[in-house]
Amino acid sequence: MGILRNDPKLTIIHIQSPTLLRVKSIIVLAITVAIASAVLGSLAMQAFTSIDNEPQQIELEKKCETIAAEGFKVQVKYSEINFETMPKEDADKMRYLDDLWIRDCVTQLPGEKIFEIAKKVEQDYYSGE
Repeated sequence: MGILRNDPKLTIIHIQSPTLLRVKSIIVLAITVAIASAVLGSLAMQAFTSIDNEPQQIELEKKCETIAAEGFKVQVKYSEINFETMPKEDADKMRYLDDLWIRDCVTQLPGEKIFEIAKKVEQDYYSGE
């Protein structure tokens, strides 16, 4: 035991260890502060943006509901959607509505809202509204 305590390698490791711990602690603290700042900044931006965008968001949701309703009306006519076997008018209409749906709705609304719209359109259709 006495020999190990006088070993110069152990002394160097012992001296460097607290320094490494301080450096690691500072790095972890800096990373934590950066992540917390990014999250808080994101939440603040989202809060301010949603207030300004609310009327446009409601208008977009109504537009997407109309697109979905039109597409659903065509879709329920056929047991399977196959553009090659369905009438040209319906195939063209479905392609157009699909493009609108993807471009204007799926890319701009959250997934939860997309599912809500689809569910509402289906319920409205089968309830006769």
